[in-house]
Amino acid sequence: MAMTMTELAKRLNLSQSTVSLVLNNRDKGRVRPELAERIRQEAAATGFRLNRAASDLRRRRSNTIGVALAYSNNFYRAELVTALHAEIVRRGYRPLFAFFNNDMEQRSATRLLLDNNLDAIITLEPQWLPDHLDLPVVSLFHPDPRFDAVLQDAEAGLRLTLECLRELGHLRLGWYGYDESDERSRLLPILAHEYEMELPEEFTIRRSDIYRLVENRQIFEPLCRAPRAERPTALLCHNDTIAITILRRLHECGLRVPEDLSLIGHDNVDLCERLVPTITSVGYGSRELLARKLVDRVLERLACPEQPRSVEVLPPQLFCRESIGAPRI
Repeated sequence: MAMTMTELAKRLNLSQSTVSLVLNNRDKGRVRPELAERIRQEAAATGFRLNRAASDLRRRRSNTIGVALAYSNNFYRAELVTALHAEIVRRGYRPLFAFFNNDMEQRSATRLLLDNNLDAIITLEPQWLPDHLDLPVVSLFHPDPRFDAVLQDAEAGLRLTLECLRELGHLRLGWYGYDESDERSRLLPILAHEYEMELPEEFTIRRSDIYRLVENRQIFEPLCRAPRAERPTALLCHNDTIAITILRRLHECGLRVPEDLSLIGHDNVDLCERLVPTITSVGYGSRELLARKLVDRVLERLACPEQPRSVEVLPPQLFCRESIGAPRI
């Protein structure tokens, strides 16, 4: 016969409430870490299994965390989905993912999540959530003032990039990114001016359909036709998926990286280290670390619903690889 929580508590000479906090992943800030670890080890040693269904029914909770993300059509989100799934399951919850491509699909994805009995939501697009929502919400990379958030320090990431390029001797840049609703697209012209670097309009692409655009080789013809003295010496990309596509397009145009153009991505996905050349990128920690931080925020809000809004800003790191070098004169 399976051991009950009451029996496990007696075996440990602890109260059932303390054991329950630990096994329901609600021990942070309530139970000493060394004691929590002892409880988990004893539970594992005795083969104890928490009856989630009964526990959920008593608490009127589903033990499910909803996650709303844009489709995994870039490498970063694919890695993040894998990490989030693993972390949510590891913490004893069930993940429910809803994906979207555009505004209409975002609304549908949001409705899909809200139609389920969730304990909390992690979302990339919190603006689609209603104002009066009796659920913990953690916003990913979006500073919605209603919800807890985990953000990237976009300005610091751009500054690291520009300082590195300036030091190498680059003065003319190109940009392939989203429209000006994106923080980096808004900041880059301001910071380029501050660093006394040019950002020629003909090589600055800000489009909401940037993924589709870079698949079209024709968009690179002005870059390929431009004399060396007129074209940028380095290209900055919204993310690594775009940078990897552009690497291919430049190769098709007969331009070499980094001999003719330096190339920098963003997100530091695993594939950056497996290409020829390897791609320089800005990163903000591993996907596993981000998943942990997001789920931590959710569980902290579940445990203490009245606590003040929590916002964590992730610092950047520039991973310099083979795709950058000094410009050729």
